[in-house]
Amino acid sequence: MSSTEYRPDIDCLRAFAVSSVIAFHYDISPFRSGYVGVDVFFVISGFLITRIIRAETRAGTFSIAAFYRRRARRILPAAFAMLCATLLAACVVLLPQQTLSAAQQALSVLAFSSNILFWSQQGYFDAAAITKPLLHTWSLGVEEQYYFIFPALAPAIFARRRSLMLASLVAICVASFLLCVVQTRIQPAAAFYLLPARAWQLALGALLAVEIVPPLRSQRLRIGAATLGWIALGASVNVFSPRTPYPGVAALLPCLGTAAVIWAQPTPNRLVLAATRPMIAVGLWSYSLYLWHWPVVSFATAIWGPPSSAMDKLGLLAACTALALASFYLVEQPARRAEWPVTARRLAASGAAALLIAVITIWSAGFPGRFSPQQQALAGFINYDHSGVYEEGTCFLSPGQTFEALQPSCLARGPGSNILLWGDSHAAHLVDGLKRAMSQATLRRATMAQCVPYLERGQSAACGEFNRRLPELLREHAPDIVILSGNWTRSVMAPAARADLFATIAAATAAGSRVVVIGPSPQFDRPLPHLLIASSRFGVDSDGHVPTMFFAVDDFLRDLLKSVPQTDYVSLLDLLCPDKHCVLQTADGAPLAWDDGHFTAQGSELAATRIVAASPALSSAGTISSIGEQGAAQSR
Repeated sequence: MSSTEYRPDIDCLRAFAVSSVIAFHYDISPFRSGYVGVDVFFVISGFLITRIIRAETRAGTFSIAAFYRRRARRILPAAFAMLCATLLAACVVLLPQQTLSAAQQALSVLAFSSNILFWSQQGYFDAAAITKPLLHTWSLGVEEQYYFIFPALAPAIFARRRSLMLASLVAICVASFLLCVVQTRIQPAAAFYLLPARAWQLALGALLAVEIVPPLRSQRLRIGAATLGWIALGASVNVFSPRTPYPGVAALLPCLGTAAVIWAQPTPNRLVLAATRPMIAVGLWSYSLYLWHWPVVSFATAIWGPPSSAMDKLGLLAACTALALASFYLVEQPARRAEWPVTARRLAASGAAALLIAVITIWSAGFPGRFSPQQQALAGFINYDHSGVYEEGTCFLSPGQTFEALQPSCLARGPGSNILLWGDSHAAHLVDGLKRAMSQATLRRATMAQCVPYLERGQSAACGEFNRRLPELLREHAPDIVILSGNWTRSVMAPAARADLFATIAAATAAGSRVVVIGPSPQFDRPLPHLLIASSRFGVDSDGHVPTMFFAVDDFLRDLLKSVPQTDYVSLLDLLCPDKHCVLQTADGAPLAWDDGHFTAQGSELAATRIVAASPALSSAGTISSIGEQGAAQSR
């Protein structure tokens, strides 16, 4: 097989990969796990790069300098153009903190380490992915790090006897895969973003390039293997759910499917080539499509919110395609055709421009002067310090903590009625307000991030242990009232979840407590400060940004619990979103929430005041503070 032999099937694989990723990010059915397209790209890269290096090593013409020149021509011109455009757009569209973050992201891209930056930023309350316009460059960081390491090792590996060469590559592949499986369970962010747990995908492509499996001679067998590969790829974009640990073992499906198609290499006839010509064209444009698709949806979401209608998604696709074609024909292709000194000078200029814009942006703290004082005050809530308000680490545990980390003071009995608040972050964000609204009662707190107040399938081990220990605590402390609050989603509608929720309520009532279940809080399709500023800057309608799913869950819980003994249901959506027009700000101008659904201290006070007033059990348990209600303003 020639190192320069054109493979139309690989361009079809590229088209599949980029289409899957774009469809997933643009929420286009049926690609609910379209993120597997990145795995397909990794296998392809491992195959192509190894094939080239091995052929040149055999011919005695391999040069690391020449290799890097080719990679620079292929990757950097379009990447630097996208980088400059994204930074300039960020300075116009994004908030100062986000603009500053985009500049920091750009520096990591220039240092070929964006995957490391995004890995380091993972956390329960970390900024939403959609607010990071260069997030997609993490996969380029993985490949670029591979390009730095593998070419240096390849000549030594290929110089060995074939058996030792294959053993070396297999050892790398197996070791990386085992690390990936283990790390996906204990350090999922590291497994997703970092090279060590992704190297096996590149190594799998490398093994195909050195023909660890003999080529198929029969055209029928080739067609059969390719068909099985495409079936596996088609399944991989639909079978995984948000709860599927990824990459881990699950990544075998798209990677082995890609490997099967590459290995099969069926000889296409004219009819097949004609039919796949559009797919091949998309494959040729795939790199530029990948580069531009994420900034387009990130900036569009910052202005108008996530795409919801078919027309929204069509508009995003049109914008992405137009930018990608301009990038391909005006940047990618000319950079490949030009003499290297010309391309090198242009690369240096565009890289320096991106660096200069990033440095100036960081120096200016994201150009806050673009915004009015009121907008700057709202933007300040993006970096809201919730830790003290939510009692993080003491009464509100992180997913990595255990029940033993719950401080005794959180559960201590006090004067007046004793009330236990049990739930996840959507319980913790009520603490500050409930303390104020029920000043004569004692609020005891037992909350954990990502842990709804019942045993749910797929919960972490720490959450499961936390929820198993709470009924024992109820029997021991016998609070007068137990408040259950959580990030209720459609999962609560499942029969098993309903039974588990009933079991939690039964445990509380058996201990002599009355139960108050707080329904879902308003959760917006983007951080609320973003929405408020977009409304004032771009005239975006501030209504209609709470997904209808939450209203459906609210109705379901109301009907489910209306006849449960000793149990009250309080609808937060009724209290804060009458007729689906939500309270967005309090009278002092503070947003109700600092992200897409977690209350600020002011929002907590407003919500808690209304909750207590709406619940006979809570209103009789303590004196209602009127401060929060008097300060409410239904700004829409």
